[in-house]
Amino acid sequence: MSYRVLYFIICCFLLTVSCKKLIEVDSPSDEIPAEDVYNNDRLADAAVADLYFQLSDYFPSNILPLINGMTADELTTLNTSQLKYPTNAIPSSDIQLLSCWRRMYQVIYGANALLEGIATNTGLSGGKARQLKGEACFLRAFCYYYLVNCWGDIPLITTTDVKETALAGRAPVNQVYELIVTDLSDAAMLLAPYYVTSEKVRANRWAVMALLARVYLQQERWEDALAISSEVINSGEYTPLIALDSVFLRNSRPAILQLWRNEGYTYAGQTFLPATGVGAFSFYPFTTDFMRTFETDDKRRTSWTSPFFYGGSLYYNSCKYRNRTAALPGREEYVMMLRIEEQYLIRAEAAAKLNLISSAVADLNVLRARAGLPPLYAGTMRDSCLMYVERERRMELFTEWGDRWITLKRTDEIDSLMRALKPTWKPTAALYPIPQEERNRNPNLSQNDGYE
Repeated sequence: MSYRVLYFIICCFLLTVSCKKLIEVDSPSDEIPAEDVYNNDRLADAAVADLYFQLSDYFPSNILPLINGMTADELTTLNTSQLKYPTNAIPSSDIQLLSCWRRMYQVIYGANALLEGIATNTGLSGGKARQLKGEACFLRAFCYYYLVNCWGDIPLITTTDVKETALAGRAPVNQVYELIVTDLSDAAMLLAPYYVTSEKVRANRWAVMALLARVYLQQERWEDALAISSEVINSGEYTPLIALDSVFLRNSRPAILQLWRNEGYTYAGQTFLPATGVGAFSFYPFTTDFMRTFETDDKRRTSWTSPFFYGGSLYYNSCKYRNRTAALPGREEYVMMLRIEEQYLIRAEAAAKLNLISSAVADLNVLRARAGLPPLYAGTMRDSCLMYVERERRMELFTEWGDRWITLKRTDEIDSLMRALKPTWKPTAALYPIPQEERNRNPNLSQNDGYE
């Protein structure tokens, strides 16, 4: 499958440094006119496929989750140049966060271009137009979810008109979430429950619902989160759970949505796995606090983490992804975006918040059984149940799109926990700095508190 079909469309998919420059770059002579793209099923399909390809890039799929893990209590680093992340001393000039910010907005800009093109051209078949519109809405919502959780108030860009976007200020968090929910609600009505390719690399209705359940949990809409996660689980498409060492394989049963990788290995595999040979080590081991949180006999510890020695000390690295190079047939890995296990955790937390404790415990026990752990008592008290939800989430979703970082902020635990673990912690570190280079281009971008 090729994800680089077009050269690309009216400059909006050229990988340049800002939306303003995307508009201002002259079109190359062999570029396909926009009206041709949005009037042709095949070309329009390639345009949306390219957005997934951009999300699988080094920065959004690997660096942002890596930074999230280090700024939380999950990862540390043996690379002294990266200590600014685990010590939460990130400068506003940080290049890696700038690259993550820009790539997310490039995907958003591409989604906006698709939505505008589909709305103003009539050459696409009805089914194709609905599908691509749904996918564009989903991808825009996905990017905004991570932008708003990492940076707080952010520019809310819903057009390709540079007059509106070049000097856009920051929209409040609740306004961003309104668009996210609207986009996902629209996408859920537009997309079919089946996949449009032979692989799980393009969003379907269940992928949309899975992200919507997460968003509802974030908004403390417990009844909605419980209902939507139940729909995804009860679809039967992604259950029963499978062995831990097969979860992250290409098209695995629990995968709701993955990002295609050409040779079956991921940037995460290259980042976390030590190179082969004596003395090999990982630059990004787990914190001691994280490793001691595992319960005795938890198979996730033995299957998804691996020990190594460095400087005479024992460390552990993530090995959810096992491939550093091209994979053997049948062992290919794709980047996991959404998987069914999170839906059990969402439903368990929502149920516990609604005092449906036996239901919450039943969902936690599904995950615990697969991890080789004893079941929890059905009569567990509410506070204890929520504590188990948090721990199961931490042990299940580590290193996946910064889930721990976002969870700590969602549950209002980040300040008290970080104060206990990190002597340099300041409450303002819960949000990343707005990239200074973007502020230099746009004087209407204010800075988050705690940064110059």
